[in-house]
Amino acid sequence: MNKLKLQILPKVSLITFIAGLVIIIFSPKLGIETVGALLGPGVTSPDTFSAILQASINSYYIIGAVLFFIGGLGCLISIIIFEQQKQ
Repeated sequence: MNKLKLQILPKVSLITFIAGLVIIIFSPKLGIETVGALLGPGVTSPDTFSAILQASINSYYIIGAVLFFIGGLGCLISIIIFEQQKQ
């Protein structure tokens, strides 16, 4: 890999890792906001609201977990590459 890629990889990986962690932590809040925007001020049954809310929270949780995993994997690859360059 060239030096520019080796300088960018750790930064992008760390940003992705942190973004995934933030999305995981705030997935309930994001889910509530999404359901509120989706349903609007109309009257909805509690069962429907609960089902949509749970699905929305799970969606954000999965997106956050994928970003968290990809960012963590990128950080580990960066550490391995830097350790190999030291030797």
